[in-house]
Amino acid sequence: MRSWIRFFCLGVLTLISTGCPDRASEQPARSGPPAGATLRVLVVDDPALGESIGYLKSEWEAQSGVGLAVEQAAAGPFNAGATPAADVVIGPSHLLGPVAEAGWAALLPAEVIQNNLENWSDIFAQLRSHEVAWKGEFRAVPFGSPVAVVYYRADLLEKAGRQPPATWADYQATAKALSGAAVIEPLAEGWAGVFLLARAAAYASHRDNLSTLFSISTMEPLVAGPPFVRALEELAASVDKKSLEMDPAAVRRAFWQGEAGMAVTWPTAADASLAEVKPDFTAGVAALPGARDVFDVGDGQWETRAKGDAGRIPLLGVAGRLGMVSTASQWPETAWQLLLWLTDEKWSVQVCAASPATTLFRHAHLAEANAWVERPMTAEAATQYAECVAAALEGRQHLFALRIAGRRDYLAALDAAVRSAVEGENPQQALGDAAARWREITEQLGVERQKAAYRASLGLD
Repeated sequence: MRSWIRFFCLGVLTLISTGCPDRASEQPARSGPPAGATLRVLVVDDPALGESIGYLKSEWEAQSGVGLAVEQAAAGPFNAGATPAADVVIGPSHLLGPVAEAGWAALLPAEVIQNNLENWSDIFAQLRSHEVAWKGEFRAVPFGSPVAVVYYRADLLEKAGRQPPATWADYQATAKALSGAAVIEPLAEGWAGVFLLARAAAYASHRDNLSTLFSISTMEPLVAGPPFVRALEELAASVDKKSLEMDPAAVRRAFWQGEAGMAVTWPTAADASLAEVKPDFTAGVAALPGARDVFDVGDGQWETRAKGDAGRIPLLGVAGRLGMVSTASQWPETAWQLLLWLTDEKWSVQVCAASPATTLFRHAHLAEANAWVERPMTAEAATQYAECVAAALEGRQHLFALRIAGRRDYLAALDAAVRSAVEGENPQQALGDAAARWREITEQLGVERQKAAYRASLGLD
């Protein structure tokens, strides 16, 4: 247990360097769990991940001498605002916001970063620096965060004389050139709003603006603004209506069964339904398109990106899983060690690839790309995907898919707007209705409270 040994040694060195405290300032010495102690782990909304962690129970107990009890909870009943009985909670990445606001997410020990424990720096930068952070403080360990990509039929693109799309304008042109082959995206309830944000990220993420989904000064919704309207207009013009019944898994299945020329989703090795599918076509994977144009909300104008800026902005928090330690844990050092151990280079593939809500998250995983994708995907396409993830999560910019209270309601309003537009409603009107609903949600939860949380989610204040 390399990290546990380092934690212990660092504590001893601190005591030696500072000397013995006077009696008035003495605090009880912190120690590891006593013999027979058990760490309680609660896995939220991910049965496959909980099961894969359970498989390592004996290994962990043999190495650490500490018991491990893994429990599961559905997303609905889990109350992020109440301190859990568990030492460790592993769940959707967007839970970090409500949990941090509730005050029970412990700080990641500084030694993890300072001493690069379990090769922390090998984790992609966007995850280790942003997705696990709240108000600029690190409070979690990443288990992987899917990045949406474009699946494409290489044979159909070649026949149409097209290359994989680099921009959303290219994507539109390619969709038209595919001669009737469907273009599908996950637009079922619970997904449509998120994937609109994935499209709009390229248009809305200006390097000089922190206000993207909301104004950071007033909490006024910005989702009816030009970047989102353009993204929704393009989405409605390009996708097949059968997308309205599809989540990411359904999109994957339809693509591998030959029902689409292009599709937006992400790969996973956890989809057993694809194990026997053997496509009779060659497929490729490309990064989600970027944009040459970006909207400056401060000036209220469109701008052209600098030459060489592809405008590809990853959407974080689409799914993803992370692990947090409760401030109520009696043995926080051991709890952090467990999280680092589960996500280290040795065990992370076995643990995390079992979940459809995670993906590769370390540079070391690039050599094992096949372990993270479904069986029909070739080694070449798997490598393409891994390179897309690394490029996206090592970039400088990102957009979060909301991780504040009310997330479900906000995204449901966007779902309704997207689905209405695909059915023929004017995109501007549909998003105007969504923005009005966002105002209502914000007022119900408290404007100042929501503004503080939104700013904290961006690393402000």
